[in-house]
Amino acid sequence: MPIYLYVMQYENHLKVKHIHRFAEEHLKSWFPKLGSYQAFDNRLNKLNDTFSRLVKILLLKHQPENCCLDQSVLDLLPIITCLGKRSSKVAKEITDKSYCFTKGIYYHGLKLHLLGYRKKGKLPHPEQILYTLASINDITVFKYAWSNIENRTFLAIKYIQTLILTKK
Repeated sequence: MPIYLYVMQYENHLKVKHIHRFAEEHLKSWFPKLGSYQAFDNRLNKLNDTFSRLVKILLLKHQPENCCLDQSVLDLLPIITCLGKRSSKVAKEITDKSYCFTKGIYYHGLKLHLLGYRKKGKLPHPEQILYTLASINDITVFKYAWSNIENRTFLAIKYIQTLILTKK
């Protein structure tokens, strides 16, 4: 994890292959058991929960003072790997087919769901970020992930209508 974060931040390499190559060429004496690219990639994939926890800590630490802690904004973004006319060949185990109402298209992909603290007149500050299959209903994600949060008003746009859910 330190190799990955260091090389991304200070060497501006964003692909895992380039990060591994840099580490092999310049950091081998510090990390003699670095291993092959495949082993490095597998270890990074196993750190998924650790990266999620790190992101939560950083979001909390850098939370602006002007956040409305009793109001949250829910939003989503489709991540399209290919249009619905074609069959998906990328990341089949984490993607599926769905319809994007705002774009008016069928697509293969996944969804990024954001729960953010409302900031008056500005973009919300992220509190949590989740990825789901594209076909998972937005209300299902809300019920599973965020319905147990108390003393909070949730603002969400669903098919042009605004839903205001208050949990007390």
